[in-house]
Amino acid sequence: MEDDCWKAMGMKRSRLGALDVTSIGLGSAPLGGLFSPVSDADAQATIERAWSLGVRFFDTAPLYGFGLAERRLGAFLRQQERDSYVI
Repeated sequence: MEDDCWKAMGMKRSRLGALDVTSIGLGSAPLGGLFSPVSDADAQATIERAWSLGVRFFDTAPLYGFGLAERRLGAFLRQQERDSYVI
């Protein structure tokens, strides 16, 4: 039911310089195991959940798990239209 509210309202968007981004982004440091180990399944579920709620703005860096966060995020985003999200 709570999800229905999010979907009905849609994700707000904001300008960030020249970029049009969703007001809520997903930082991927935890997906790379910054605070504690995260399984591939949990990382994938987190990314899929964020996407289903309308998140299209993602933060990542090579230092997040020495590239692990980038690989996990990339595996999901590779399946999406490139112009539908901002990294």
